[in-house]
Amino acid sequence: MSQRIAIIDLGSNSARLIIVAIYKNRAYNLIYHQKETIRLSQDAYKNQQLQPEAMARAMTLLQNFAHICKLHHADKIMAVGTAAIRTAHNGAEFVEAVKEQTGITIKIISGETEAKLGYIGAINTLNITDAVLFDLGGGSTELTLIKDRKAEKFISLPFGAVTLTERFNLQNKASEAQLASLDTFIVQELNKIPWLKNLDVPLIGIGGTARGIAKMEQRRKNYPLLKLHNYRTSSISFHSLWQDVKVMSCEQRRKIPGLSNDRADIILSGLAIVKNLFDRIQSTQLIVSSCGVREGLFFQYYLSQNGQTDTLDNPLVQSTHNTLLSYNVNTIHAYHVAKLANNLFDDYQQILNLNPADKILLHIAAVLHDIGISINYYDHARHSAYLVQNARLFGISHREQIMASLIAGWHHSSTAKHAFNKIYNDFLDESNWQTARKLALLLALAESLDTTQMKLVEKTTTTFTSKQAQLTLETQQTIPLELSSIKKHSKWFKKETGLELIISQ
Repeated sequence: MSQRIAIIDLGSNSARLIIVAIYKNRAYNLIYHQKETIRLSQDAYKNQQLQPEAMARAMTLLQNFAHICKLHHADKIMAVGTAAIRTAHNGAEFVEAVKEQTGITIKIISGETEAKLGYIGAINTLNITDAVLFDLGGGSTELTLIKDRKAEKFISLPFGAVTLTERFNLQNKASEAQLASLDTFIVQELNKIPWLKNLDVPLIGIGGTARGIAKMEQRRKNYPLLKLHNYRTSSISFHSLWQDVKVMSCEQRRKIPGLSNDRADIILSGLAIVKNLFDRIQSTQLIVSSCGVREGLFFQYYLSQNGQTDTLDNPLVQSTHNTLLSYNVNTIHAYHVAKLANNLFDDYQQILNLNPADKILLHIAAVLHDIGISINYYDHARHSAYLVQNARLFGISHREQIMASLIAGWHHSSTAKHAFNKIYNDFLDESNWQTARKLALLLALAESLDTTQMKLVEKTTTTFTSKQAQLTLETQQTIPLELSSIKKHSKWFKKETGLELIISQ
């Protein structure tokens, strides 16, 4: 039976609602997302009380969220409140009022729980081994030390982009003295964390500041893809951004391409925290994660339904499988083609001069090569390419996903017109194109060997001479359609390998 799970994250600066559908085959898909800036922590630092105006804004939004959940027939609502509510003396009172007026039960979570949920959301959607994860919100900053994909240390710092902006009066242009005071405070706080020094690992950023950095960086570099998750930037590039932004007034910051108006007044303190994290751990790279607490809540729920632990061993394998299940295609055929393609890769890797990492791209393209049929069978390869390009695949870089989409789109022929899409030329160099063509050839051969979708070819082996590749097919019966189909790729095979393709059973 399918389910619809609504998740609400009520933060110090903004509130978000996501609704995720979980289908009968256990595939899941995000079907709704809403984010609004509410500044719940505004002026709360003065007397540790949520202010009436801020509570009124939040209540109105939560009433809207409750209505949206009803419209979407949500079976379950999971709502959490973070720093603003947990640090306010009247936080519990506000939660009671929300329950009474909206029917939504908000669970006030600790800083450590918030850090853990952010870690679960990020680790299940990124291919990282060691890192320092920060979740920079409006009222707190959670830090997690990750080693070998395991969370070793958690800490929640009681300040964020909103609270520091108010504390140091940084809403408009900041003086050198203000920035120096801000830096001194942040350095003092980070120095209290003994495990946070000279780690030389990537930073992973969650939250509005991290997303804002990615958006600004992408606009500065004319980045061709509108995708934030797993966007990576260097410490050098970040510090260049910081030098430009720190001297601007709020009005000037509002004009920065990629920075939202509702973040212009608080971005300076957020960037200052990130700058000092870069310096403290001697990191050279920032990886932006658009998955955090909300996704952590979802994965915690979803994986527990299957009796699994909170963390996945391989986010790419899981997200590829989930993408496949989201479309009404023959999954048995998809995985059999992937098996044959992997077999061919092992035989042809050396002669095609392929790298071991290329096998991962071939596997993704093979598993997903037919999902375009869900749009239209005719020209489905082109539709598959688009769907792979835009799928929520976790654990590969943006360039690798673009390559996988190109390979999937070429599974009939390397001359498909979709390759003229500007995004491919923006991302791929000549070496990438050559690799994609070679991998697409292997996929085309594998797909041909299961033309009937009956798994008649169980295995392949190849022996080479100076002029020929002898492809032997292990099968229990005659396969006229498979043989006819694979022979159509003889010229392509000769072009890529320089060898004549000889097929035998």
